[in-house]
Amino acid sequence: MNLRTLLAAAMSLLLALALATACAAPEPEAPAEAAPAADGAADADSKYSQSPSLDAQVASGELAPVEERLPANPLVVVPGIISEVNDLPELAIGEYGGVMRFAHPSPGWNPDIFIMLNENVLAAPGISVAGIYGNVVQDYTVNEDNTVFTFHLREGLKWSDGAPVTTEDVRFAHYDVLLHEDYTPSVPNKFRSGGSPDGTTGVFDISDDYTFSITFDESYGGFLRELSIKGWQGYTDVFKPAHHLKPLHTDYGDADEIAAMVEDKGLDSPRALFTSVDCRNWDLTRPQCAGFPAMWPWINATESDELMKFERNAYYFKVDAAGNQLPYIDEVVSVLVADTDTVNIKVFADEVDLLREDTALLKLPLYQDAKENGYINFAILDNHVDPVALYLNLTYEDDVWREVVGNLDFRRAVSLAINRAEIIESIYYGYASLPELIPSEYDPEAANALLDSIGLDQRDGEGFRIGPDGNTFVVPLEHADHAPDFQPMGELLASYLQDVGLKTTLRQIDPSLWSQRWNANELQATMIWSVQPMWKNGTWTDYFPTPGWAAAWRTWMNTNGESGEEPPQAVKDLIEAGRGRVRVPPASAEDVELTRQLYQNHYDNIWFIQLVEKVGYVLVTDAAMRNVPIAGQAIAGNNSGEQMFYTSE
Repeated sequence: MNLRTLLAAAMSLLLALALATACAAPEPEAPAEAAPAADGAADADSKYSQSPSLDAQVASGELAPVEERLPANPLVVVPGIISEVNDLPELAIGEYGGVMRFAHPSPGWNPDIFIMLNENVLAAPGISVAGIYGNVVQDYTVNEDNTVFTFHLREGLKWSDGAPVTTEDVRFAHYDVLLHEDYTPSVPNKFRSGGSPDGTTGVFDISDDYTFSITFDESYGGFLRELSIKGWQGYTDVFKPAHHLKPLHTDYGDADEIAAMVEDKGLDSPRALFTSVDCRNWDLTRPQCAGFPAMWPWINATESDELMKFERNAYYFKVDAAGNQLPYIDEVVSVLVADTDTVNIKVFADEVDLLREDTALLKLPLYQDAKENGYINFAILDNHVDPVALYLNLTYEDDVWREVVGNLDFRRAVSLAINRAEIIESIYYGYASLPELIPSEYDPEAANALLDSIGLDQRDGEGFRIGPDGNTFVVPLEHADHAPDFQPMGELLASYLQDVGLKTTLRQIDPSLWSQRWNANELQATMIWSVQPMWKNGTWTDYFPTPGWAAAWRTWMNTNGESGEEPPQAVKDLIEAGRGRVRVPPASAEDVELTRQLYQNHYDNIWFIQLVEKVGYVLVTDAAMRNVPIAGQAIAGNNSGEQMFYTSE
């Protein structure tokens, strides 16, 4: 039985199953009284409660009482704060306790946990950038021309080791790291006016221990996006635990001690030492972050590559409506496994309590069976990405390859050769739609005619098309095991391309190797998601050249033309329109028009091959887990982990 027949059979089985605004939003006041969560402990006079797992430490004096560990104005989680109201209409006061179990196929990396731990300077319900409010900071204001942004910290906010969070942590992060050429060779675009590589660096001003501002010399309405959930950037480039990192910084620490640590670790510079210790946002699931002072709900306590471990942050700054300090769940663990299929096997064995990243619509019958057996619940929510887009690298270092894939008619032909209706039914069980980003017609006859018209009309002995160099033209499609739908999608794509005479090889490679080759412009053809639907009202990074479809043009863009390869005018137009969106306020008339231009540019040029859009995404949770979103984007479920709990009922 071939792949398509197998997928069709799986589809039949599934169908037989019965699956059924510019400034901070007002923050609710901390509760005057608190009904503690089940078994929650607090002093009789306290309006706050804590997990019983912390009682012994408080009793011994190792920890201060909960009201002394919380800021004066903690973030109160009520409906519409972490999850959008319609996505979680029945937010309940939870119960303390339990261990949330995960599995991960890549050493040191679990994206579900990464999203769950991620805390940003600002936030909004779900993973949107609409209705932005203060998260790590208490609140913020913006002047009329979107050039001055002022932030007020939560007085009494603490790092996970109990040290106070103040504007000294902001000053250190900005002036001693971001603007220190020994530690940051180039200031990120995020902190430049207009988000542009040639923009002037914003000026930080510290007013007092709890107030700071940043001023840009031109309108930068999109800066609010950059401080919220967009890009999963977190707070670590704005706040750094100065008390922890200063001894490792050459401007503060003992030179001899720093030199000794550099030698002991086998590193080549003090900067390398600092980087090896500093836990930046994308490092937070990696072993180097174990014990690092942070503001996440659970703190990294990992001791080995085989088992990630995260323990409750006793100083976490959020409480529920009854005054119970979050998170409810005591501990998070994740075991290293061989691949994404093994992750799912652990779900079916009742050994994983939350999974989104490695779920697949292909496995819906198995999820349904596990649900009926009482192991899990699952919901088909919205995908924050369009999965498995096809990328043909337009700047790969091969003249013949460039000549062929750089021809727009070739990309049109490839798109015409793809039977998206079959993909939607066989891979995504109907939970997807035809793309609107690019033309999505299926017409293999027209594809063959286009390929003939651009000089690929000669065939070799096996019937495959011959390239301009006289050799068989090959599409070497390489991918990593990013999700369970990648391999079957690759098999279908290879068959579609070969049906129109394009010889296509398919190879799955190690995820680490794939990432290296992706960043080094060494992949000719690959598959990875595009992030078009992500961050409602945000900016979509795939508007710009990515390493998948134009690594050299991306370098040119990021260096403002100092290196890389100058792109054609159409790509320059794309870049300028995208940067324009960063400068203007979200959803303004200018923003709407620039967005239209971006979409039209992609539609006209087919920079990469969008396969499907609006795909369903399975969110799996333990059967006893509550406060799980029932609608919206599935990844927002990860983002709401601190409000989840296990029911004892």
